[in-house]
Amino acid sequence: MHIIETDIADFHIIRSLWEQLQAHNSSLHRKFFGEDLPENWPHKMHEFEKRAGECRIKFDVVKVADDIAGYCVSSINRYLQGEIVSLFVLPEFRGLGLGTCLMDAHMKWLRAHRVKSIFLYVHPCNTPAIRFYWKFNFFSNSPLMELCELKNAWGERP
Repeated sequence: MHIIETDIADFHIIRSLWEQLQAHNSSLHRKFFGEDLPENWPHKMHEFEKRAGECRIKFDVVKVADDIAGYCVSSINRYLQGEIVSLFVLPEFRGLGLGTCLMDAHMKWLRAHRVKSIFLYVHPCNTPAIRFYWKFNFFSNSPLMELCELKNAWGERP
């Protein structure tokens, strides 16, 4: 296993991994909210490119043998806020410490740039990911809750 630092020009190499992450998150979202997440790869690629123009970006892939087994993208905005933008390890490579190595590298990079805060977004139903981020002392700091199915008092949808 080794981590390879790369840049925006190479984002295309994680397309299939990102699409697997998106499918996973969409299945969680569909289960609780009744619909898929709308984002697709061209939209995500545009988001990555836009973010790279506005922020500092760190983009690493982790390889096992010749296979890309995971990736992590982090950013720092002009307000010195750090974000773990996207992290994914293929299911068959989980439990080997790859995600931890990626997180360690990105947390070290964010701290070296003296960010004021570090945040990330995780699907509220993705319990394994939430537990993973707990190891790095990430905890929800928002009491925000969302009603999964809107119904009026008579049980009818609006």
